[in-house]
Amino acid sequence: MIHIKEHLLDRNTITIDVGGVLDQGTVPVLKRVCDRHLNSGRTVLLNLESVTHITREGRQFVQALHGKVGIANPPVFMNLFENG
Repeated sequence: MIHIKEHLLDRNTITIDVGGVLDQGTVPVLKRVCDRHLNSGRTVLLNLESVTHITREGRQFVQALHGKVGIANPPVFMNLFENG
């Protein structure tokens, strides 16, 4: 299960707080939310502070977003930008 909260900081900037499990079943949900804001031209900040577990698919998705969105507060266990 994934929990997503969107906070519009201004017309052009959104923070997306993500909590719970980021896996094969929840990645498409988060992708739709991110794509909707990116396609509208907003700057997106993804706050991963409350993620409790991430699978390989979740890690690959977040790595693919690197450079497109800002990534804040990834839990140490995510190892987002290391091999393995």
